[in-house]
This record gives sequence, C-alpha cells and structure tokens, in this order.
Amino acid sequence: MKRNWFAVLPALALACLPSSCAHFDGAAPRPNAEKSSPAGRAIQSVQQKYAPNSHLAIFNVGLQRQGHELVLTGDVDRAEARIEVVQAVERTGVRVTDRIKVLPAARLGNEVWGLSCLSVANARELPEHKAEMGTQVLMGDVVRVWKQSTNVAFPWFLVQSPDGYVAWMEGGAIVRCTRERVDAWNRGPLLLVTASEDRILEQPRADSQPVSDVVICDRVKQVGEDGDWYRVELPDGRSGYLPRCAATNFATWKQSRRATPESIEGAARSFLGRPYLWGGNSTKGLDCSGFTQQVFFLNGIDLLRNASAQACQGVAVPLDADLSGVRKGDLLFFGRRARPGEPERVTHAGIYLGDKLFIHSSQRVRISSLDPQSPIRDEFRIRSLLRARRILSP
Repeated sequence: MKRNWFAVLPALALACLPSSCAHFDGAAPRPNAEKSSPAGRAIQSVQQKYAPNSHLAIFNVGLQRQGHELVLTGDVDRAEARIEVVQAVERTGVRVTDRIKVLPAARLGNEVWGLSCLSVANARELPEHKAEMGTQVLMGDVVRVWKQSTNVAFPWFLVQSPDGYVAWMEGGAIVRCTRERVDAWNRGPLLLVTASEDRILEQPRADSQPVSDVVICDRVKQVGEDGDWYRVELPDGRSGYLPRCAATNFATWKQSRRATPESIEGAARSFLGRPYLWGGNSTKGLDCSGFTQQVFFLNGIDLLRNASAQACQGVAVPLDADLSGVRKGDLLFFGRRARPGEPERVTHAGIYLGDKLFIHSSQRVRISSLDPQSPIRDEFRIRSLLRARRILSP
C-alpha cells in the first residue's frame, strides 16, 4: 500500500542481489578503482555491505590519482558507508584523501523530496532521454531526490522511487518539495485512478480541453465535486475535472483490499494484451516485474521493482515436475541456473494460475503453459524455471 519503503530499504538491499528483466546499474559510472588491488577489494567489500543491489542503494566510490594524491571520490547515500570505506582502504596501507559526497547533495537545500506530476514518468539509467529506462513513476508517487545533473538548462534528478528503485528523472516530471509538503499531500484527500486510462479536463464536460491524461494507480487530490465529476488538483498545482467513474477515494480503496488467488488472477487478466516495455510498470507498457508489481499492488500488496528482488519476497515454494506444491497466485521466477563460478540469475517473473498455466509479460501480457504437451507451452520458460514464491497468506 505504498508503505514507507525508505525506512526498510537497507535490509531489503542486503537480501537481494541485482538481475532482472528491468535492469539498471545505479546512478552514474563509478570512479576508476583497480578492483584487483587491496584497496579496490576493500571498496568492494564495503559496497557489498551497504549496496549489494545497486537498484536499491547508492554507492559509487572509486580511488583516483590526482597529482600526488590518492583520492576517494564518488557518492554514497549513507554517512556510515563513507566512514567505513575510508577506514577499509586505509587499513590496506594506502593513505587517501576523502572526497566522497554523502547524498542528498547540499545544493538541493531542504527540497530533497519530489512528487511525480505526469501520468507516467520515465526514470532512466543516465540523465538523458536516449538512456535505458529502468522504471516508471506514476502521478502522485513520492520520490526521494538525491542530486541534480550538471545540465542546468534541462536538469535531471537522481531519485529513489517509492519501491526503492534508483534512477534519473527529468526535472519536468517531478515537483521538488520538502518533507512537510509530502506529508500534506499524503494526508489528501487523495483519489486513486481506477480506470485503465482517462483524462483530466479543464471543465466538467466531455468536449473540454485536456489538462492531463491519467492511468490506473495514479493519484490526484480531490478538491471538490460537480455532478458526475471530481474537481481535482495535480501535484504541480494544475487543476481540472475527472469523471467520477474513473477514480475512487484512495484511503477507502486501501482498506477494502483483500488479496486472494482469485483476485490476483482477475487483476492479472485485466492486463491481457498490454504491450511489453522494458522498464515499464504502467498500462502504457509493462515488463515482467512491472506487471507482477502492478497486479499485486491492485490487491493491496507491495512488491519490489525487479524480478530478482521480488524473488526474495514471500516464502519459498518447493518445485517438482508436476508443480504440485504451487498454488494460484504464487510468483514464478525464471532464468539461468547456477554454474561453477557463476551464480543463479533471475531474469523473468510471472504469476501462476493453476493447471501449469501462468500469466506474464513477454512481448505482451499473455497466458502460457509449462506443460510440454500444451499448444500454448513456453518451451524456454519450461527449461528456465528456477523457483516459486508465495506472497499471499496461507
């Protein structure tokens, strides 16, 4: 239910290593460091403690020679990480100058939070539009803002999404703000968009000019009513009218969620035919873990963003040839099995429907079978099934 992920992320980051169908390697390329040197290994050791999953934490530290000095440079999101990496390197006998920056960046002032003001805002690996998309942030979501790009005219911001994912968002996609404004926004009253897609209009009539599009799971503030319309305000202050049939009170909706195998299946099937989109987690396009995340959110359950992280949630379900222990609503994970010198790698996720059927986003949201005799069998997934996890309570 969009809980406070920022309070629990350190533990989650330690539990899961990166690899998924939506991949992103943190913030910016790390400063140079000789990984095979004692100092390089010391840096890696501290990184494994504080940021084993670069999707969920910031630890971009390296050792560079600047003139006659050896300098530790880069960014971290925790002061403890900075202290420990300096100590770890110095224990190897290397004397260093510490120039590591602890985020959030000082230039941001007290506006180190943000509210997404687009129906679907793309968050990318690097601060440019041509960069790989890591995830999407929906309207009304709160992000943690860590730093700003060097492009002042068209700034990008390194942010952490509500599920903890670290990526770059264009400045126009968020409203930077203080913690107090975030708290005021969350107090609402907020509406949750329940229509797959709709529009906020300037006037309460269907032929009026649009203010913004909206998609399912977006949130806007209710400021009034006018017949069959809600008067609403967006996070950036724009206002307009949204059809009452397209949204519902967010707080009431949260209290009504009762996740069952049937409700998981129903939500999953409602996305059938939606296109696959790398890094997507909205009705405009979904990757495999974006799909599972949306389905479970609609049932009141938060999942992490990528498949490898989701594979650490819930409890393990034993797998056998007949999938006899797997129940409808369980998550299935696929990928490459561990080999000598190479760990297991989770690359895909889906939702089990029973009778060896599962629903997943692959080219589009579709139903496939793990039965080798089925006409809708997915032979690659049959060979690459790794594990199952139960998220729903017994």
